[in-house]
Order: sequence, then C-alpha cells, then structure tokens
Amino acid sequence: MSACHRHRLKMAFTLLLIAGLQVLNAEATRPCVSPLYAEYGQIAATFACSLPSSYYGIYWYKSPARNERSVVSIIDGVVMSGDDKFGISPSGSLIVRNITFEDEHLYRLIILRTRQQSETHDLRLTVYAYPGNPVPLIDVCGGQDFCFAERDRIPTLSCKIEGARPPVSLQWERQAVGSDPELVDSLPSTSFTDPLYSTFSHTNGSRVNGTRRLDLLTCVSSIYVPSSEHHQSSVLLENVLDSQCYQLTGNHERRHYLIGSDVALDCSQDSPQFVVWKKRTYGRKFEPIAFRAGGDLEEVGEGFEISSNGSLIIKSYGVTHEGEYICIDASLSSEGCQLHSTRALAVLPPAHQVPTIAECEKKLDCILTRPSSGVLSCYVEGVRPVLLLEWEQVNSTKPSITFSHHQYTTDNRGEVSDVRLTASYELTGGPDAGPIIVACVIKGPVMTGQQTTATIVINSPAHAELSSDMSCNDTPASSTIAWAIAAVTSATSLVLSLILVGLLIAVRNGGMYRRMDGRPTPL
Repeated sequence: MSACHRHRLKMAFTLLLIAGLQVLNAEATRPCVSPLYAEYGQIAATFACSLPSSYYGIYWYKSPARNERSVVSIIDGVVMSGDDKFGISPSGSLIVRNITFEDEHLYRLIILRTRQQSETHDLRLTVYAYPGNPVPLIDVCGGQDFCFAERDRIPTLSCKIEGARPPVSLQWERQAVGSDPELVDSLPSTSFTDPLYSTFSHTNGSRVNGTRRLDLLTCVSSIYVPSSEHHQSSVLLENVLDSQCYQLTGNHERRHYLIGSDVALDCSQDSPQFVVWKKRTYGRKFEPIAFRAGGDLEEVGEGFEISSNGSLIIKSYGVTHEGEYICIDASLSSEGCQLHSTRALAVLPPAHQVPTIAECEKKLDCILTRPSSGVLSCYVEGVRPVLLLEWEQVNSTKPSITFSHHQYTTDNRGEVSDVRLTASYELTGGPDAGPIIVACVIKGPVMTGQQTTATIVINSPAHAELSSDMSCNDTPASSTIAWAIAAVTSATSLVLSLILVGLLIAVRNGGMYRRMDGRPTPL
C-alpha cells in the first residue's frame, strides 16, 4: 500500500470519527423533551422543542426506519405535509392530533442546518390513560376507600387498580399509633388487556406483624405519568385473638336515656387516635357502626358521630338505638380484654310523670272512702321500659295496712306500654283506725321514687254519712283539711245521736222524767 493510499484511509477514518462525535454530541444536546406524555383522547400533543433559529430544513418521521417517509417537514421555509394527523408549529415542533394508543412509539427528527450538515434525534411519545378510579380498591372494603375488618376473618388482603396505562405501582404499608408507616411484604402482579393494564397487590392479612388491638393497613398506588401521583385506600384491622372479650359485656350496668336526646357514650380517657365502636346486633354479633384512624380517616353510620376524645355521640336517641355498645381503642394490646362497653335503653316518660291511682282522676293526692279491706289499683301510661310499681304506707312507724295478691298487667302499644298494678289491702288497726295515707310508687328501673298518694278513710257505720261528702283534692294540705272537717262532722253527729237516744228513752217511760227529788215531772 502506497503512502498516498494510507494517507487517504487515515483521512477517511478521521472524518467518520468526527461525524460520530457530532451525532453523539447532538444526542447529548437533544433539542426536544423526551418522552412526551399525552393522555388518551387528547386533541393534540406537541413536542416541546428548542430548535436552531436558522436552518435549511426540518424533517419529522413516524419511526427511525431507514425507508420511512417524512410525515411533515419544512424545507427552506416551505411546509410540506402528507398526513392531516400531523402538523408542525412555526418553530418546527411536531404536532400529533387525536391521540390514540397507536401513536405511542419513537419519532425521528432530522435537522438540516445546511445542505451538508445535519443532526438526528429519536424522540418518544408515551400515551397514558388514568384508571376510571385512581384510588386502589381493597377487596374487603366494598368499593370504599376506608373500611374496618377483623384480622382473624381475613386470610389475605388484596388491592387493585384497573384500566390504566402504563401499569400502576401498588404497595402495602402498615401504620400503628405513634409510628411511621412501614412496608408490608406483598405479592404484586399485572395483567394486560389490550390496550390497558390491571395491577394487583396481595398480602397475608392474618400474618401482618402487629401487637396492638388496632392496625391501619394502606394500599398506596403510584402513577408516574405525566407526573408522580399517589392515591391510597386504607383498612383498619382489629386483632381479634380472644373471642371471650365480647362475652364480658353482659355484666355492665345498664344506662337509660330519654328518647329524642343526644347521648354521649364514653370510650377512653386518652383521646385515642384509632378507635372503633361496635353495636351488638340481634344475632348477638358485634358489628362496627363508627371508626376512626387519625384525623383524616373516619367512617360513621347515620345518626352517629365520634367526638375528639373518642366518645360515641348518638344523635336523637331512639328505640332503634337500644342495645349493647363496645369501644375498642388502639391503646389496648391484642392479648387483653380490657374493652369499654355500655348498655343503653331508651326511656319515654309517662304522660303525667307519676302513677295514677284509680278513682283519683289523675291527681297527686286524694281521699278515698273504703272498707277495712278491699282492692287498690294504680297505673302508668306510655312508658318505656316497663316500670315496676309498688303500694306503700306513707309516714307511719307502725304499719296499719297490709298489701297482698299483687297483680301486674302490661298493655303494649307499639314502642311504649301501659302498666297497671292491682293489690288487695287489709287494715290492721280495725274499723276505728284513723285515716291511712298510702302511695303508689315507681320502683324502677327509671324514675325511681316518683309517687302518688291517697288517704284512705274507713267506711264504718259512724262514718257512713261522710261517703257522699268525700272528694279528691289536689294537695296533701287539702287532704288534711278535708280529714279534719270530716272528723269534726263525725264528732257532732255522735253528740246529736246521744241526745236523740235520751229523748227516746224518756218517751218510753211515759213521757216523764224525774226531778232530783225523785218525783216525776210532766214533760
């Protein structure tokens, strides 16, 4: 090989090296943003390019293939386009119209700075589609983004995002009270139904490491087009390791609340961050009615609220709210059974707040003329729950009346009842006993001590004339006055009776009476 030939080869190699370096430099100083993200169905997407201010020509191709023809170009200031799908901006940027998934591929840009100098750039267009619901769906939540579940009833937990492009990333996290979220082992999977992807993430719910009564598990989705977006759904898990816990609630004191009032059931003194309220159903199973996890996640049933300290607020307490409630807060360990519970029972007071004594016309105090033995009856109307009534003697150190043969009758009228107590009585002081004050008293379970009194006047021969004069009165004072009047009237009648008897004896002895000297004197 001659020296001239070797020189020519050396020059050719140098030119090729320079050309290669120019191409590498052109790629390093790419004039357009790549990839370009466009949403499916978008009217148009434009590559953001910063092209040289002066050039001879710009060519855009649908692919880097060597035999590809340009879809649009500018040559010496003249725009040439062979497809309405594409356009070019005044600055030379490619415009893609009516975005479909078929538009996702590499596009080639060739810039002719001069007739002899060119540079080539391959740019990607990525078409994305947001899922109809960007929030992950947790299988146990029934389409809600926050729910409650019991861990021992869930073998696995699964969340999913359907109908997305490109595939969405899913990850399970666990958070306990007072701690940062930590990753949970999970098994992701992706399926493709052209042109969209569905992503799933599974975790073993029963084996999630948790030592507290409540744990919050969150499924986080990450979408990276066109920018990073994160969405999440959460499930509050209860570690139910000892079913005996829920059997302790039957021993708790019953509490009674007035129908229509707002009721607060206390849970804890510590204002728990995670709290769950449950209510025992007719099937004897506790079902969640309200729960909270932190300040943002809360779910409550209709008519309920959770206060800042974790108490359950029942709005307008009614018969449907009757039952047994239980509160679980996150401060309790999973091994313990220190659960807060309470029973609630609706109360509708009687129309008159006190019992009514038969024959007293619904007055607080009255006078009854009765024989030394008989039957007394009292009742309350429109009450819930059924009240216990009892007959008692009032303000007496020595019992002078006994009650027996108590008979209760209850008439249910929808949500309320009428209660009647009938009892036999017998006076132990005999027919000459003075007036006896008795009372029909409410003995519970609510309004204990409410009573109505009656003064019983014995219907003896000496008092027979009083029967037509006895009447019911409104106050204990009037009862006392009535009794005093009756006593005075009775004493007057007795004196008149003695005088009348004396006159009859005189008449029987011949119509005469004897003077002090023993001689009869004509009348």
